[in-house]
Amino acid sequence: MGNAPQKAYQSGMEALNLANRNRIDTLLVESKLLLGQILHLQGKNKEAQAWFEQSLVLATRSQYFSGICKAEMESGKLDYFFGNYDKSYENFSRALKMATDQGFLNVQAEAYNYIGKFYHTTGQFGKSVENYKKSIEILKKTSDSAHAASVLLSIGKTYINEGNLHMALHCYLDAYKSSGKSKNYLALAEVCNHLGSIYLIMGQSDKSLDYHREALKYRVLLGNREGMAKSHNNLGETYYKSGMIDSAELHLQQSLECCLIMGYKKGTVKALTNLGKVNETMHHYQKASKFLLQAYNISIKAGYDAGAAESSLAMGNNLMAEWRYAEAIKRYESSLAIAKSANLEEMFRDIYHGLFRCYMAIQDSAGALRYHMLLSDAEMKKQKAENDQQLSELRIIFETEKQEKAYEVLRKDNELKEMTIKRKNAWIWMVIIALIFTLLFSILLFSRFNNKRKANRKLEELNNRILTQNKELEKLNKELEIANREKDKIFSIIGHELRNPLYWLQNLTEMLSLKYLTMTAEKVQKTLYSLDESAKNAFHLMDNLLHWSRSRLNRITPKISEQSLEKLISESTRMYNTILEQKNINLTLQLPEESYIKVDPDLFSCVIRNLLSNAIKFTPTDGTIEITSIAERPNYLISVSDTGIGINQKKMKAIFDPDKNHSSPGLMNERGYGLGLKLCKEFVEINGGKIWISDSGTSGTCFSFTAPASRKA
Repeated sequence: MGNAPQKAYQSGMEALNLANRNRIDTLLVESKLLLGQILHLQGKNKEAQAWFEQSLVLATRSQYFSGICKAEMESGKLDYFFGNYDKSYENFSRALKMATDQGFLNVQAEAYNYIGKFYHTTGQFGKSVENYKKSIEILKKTSDSAHAASVLLSIGKTYINEGNLHMALHCYLDAYKSSGKSKNYLALAEVCNHLGSIYLIMGQSDKSLDYHREALKYRVLLGNREGMAKSHNNLGETYYKSGMIDSAELHLQQSLECCLIMGYKKGTVKALTNLGKVNETMHHYQKASKFLLQAYNISIKAGYDAGAAESSLAMGNNLMAEWRYAEAIKRYESSLAIAKSANLEEMFRDIYHGLFRCYMAIQDSAGALRYHMLLSDAEMKKQKAENDQQLSELRIIFETEKQEKAYEVLRKDNELKEMTIKRKNAWIWMVIIALIFTLLFSILLFSRFNNKRKANRKLEELNNRILTQNKELEKLNKELEIANREKDKIFSIIGHELRNPLYWLQNLTEMLSLKYLTMTAEKVQKTLYSLDESAKNAFHLMDNLLHWSRSRLNRITPKISEQSLEKLISESTRMYNTILEQKNINLTLQLPEESYIKVDPDLFSCVIRNLLSNAIKFTPTDGTIEITSIAERPNYLISVSDTGIGINQKKMKAIFDPDKNHSSPGLMNERGYGLGLKLCKEFVEINGGKIWISDSGTSGTCFSFTAPASRKA
């Protein structure tokens, strides 16, 4: 199961290649959408976004309405994931309108569900429930159990916000049954995640841990990074509330790492906030403050009100634990303002409690009284009269203590004045003498300290300079050692590779010079053909060796410029006309007119020559070689296919491996040198493209690579 996303991605690429060859726009759109979904599942969200944008452009151009709806939904999900909630709402709304016009019920249901999520995240719970109900009504007609489970989870979250845990649990258990029947692991993981959360709220931590572990198991099997981040965060929260701090910190760190890799802002905020709480519990207050401040800043930038309120509340608790009450009050008030604007009433109690404790600590009876009243109102509205009485008594106690402390200070001050009057002269002289000695001693200490600090600073600067020079020397030694190894390797390979073709070239010329008069015309002609072939092979090998050695020594500096694709390919294939005629191989070029690419012309021509030489080597007499190109914005896709013997799967997987040498004799025993395809891969990537190989098993081999299109194209 762990390889399932990779296998799915390979299948998607095969479908995309098939659609490209046959120019089937609908299949192209679906393939790009599938590839984007797989990459999103793996946490590669920027790459996924690029596929979704391409599919939307193509679907719009071909008027493929189903593809437009799906592309809008997938783009909206990514924007929602990145915290761009307003932008995601626009995507979902466009998808909903088109799906309604075209009668796509599944897309309608999904759009209503995600619009509901948007309203839930932004605190508009009434509108959220309305959209969830619309989604459920549509899903009843389609019998789509996986989407039904997702909507049930959304409704359950709304019930939790209302404090109705019984109804929320009922929704989650129904969703568990529904997703279990369909054996949809992605849906099952999401349901287990919600069940774990609600059992934690209900105080059943053992059940909570069991469901969160089950959710993590499914998400690991699927390779779902976003899901793994959520599961690790939920396990961290559960362990934290159960008092298992070390386990909590371990899972929260894993959650944070996943979220940062994916750019998952909401998950990052939750993980940072929970890590802050854990570190506060361990009395690591500075570390906790760092985590919580990061969470708060990310929430504010993303417009994630719940995250901003929660992190600000946690910062208040952390500051109060350090006795920094004035700063804690500011954080509590910030959290309260955000919670009120977003209607997050469930947070009011904790905020009021924190403010009450702060004002108590600084002995501000008025402030303590105000927030104690709000706290009491949030906890026990039915006992308001009793709380008012308790708060009045608290105010009297505060005022009494304040008066007693003021009287004690005044009494001690009077005693001090009396003692000062009696010993006035003696104290004055003692103070003067003490001040003089203190001043002299301070000057001496400061002078010594300052000198020592200057000496330490100079010593530290010298040490740093020595360390820097040592590192630079070590780096230069390593680079020199690598360069020497590469030089020896290059000379060894050049000597080995040139030996065979030059040996045969020498033998042929020697035989022709010594036996020319005794040889028949036919044999002379044949020897001249062999000599011509050997010379071309030697030239081609020398060209490859030169490029390869330059690349190994990092001496290649690409000169990217706008070039005519048709002209480059035509000029690169011209030198093979003689051998093509000898082997009676038909070379066809299918290239779009007025097509321009941005590449280094020498590197591009080297790729074409090597791929064509490779195709000639393995294509039998009367065979066909075809070079084609199609525009696939923002690139051109160039393919060199032949009707030769093909390549077995074992060699195909490792053919571009730079650490392995693959060389096979051609159909006419032409020698290979194992450098051409390595150069192709390296030069294609230098030009900003990708190269791959496909083999149907019966119709030869097809090498394909991409090159960036220029603005002229």
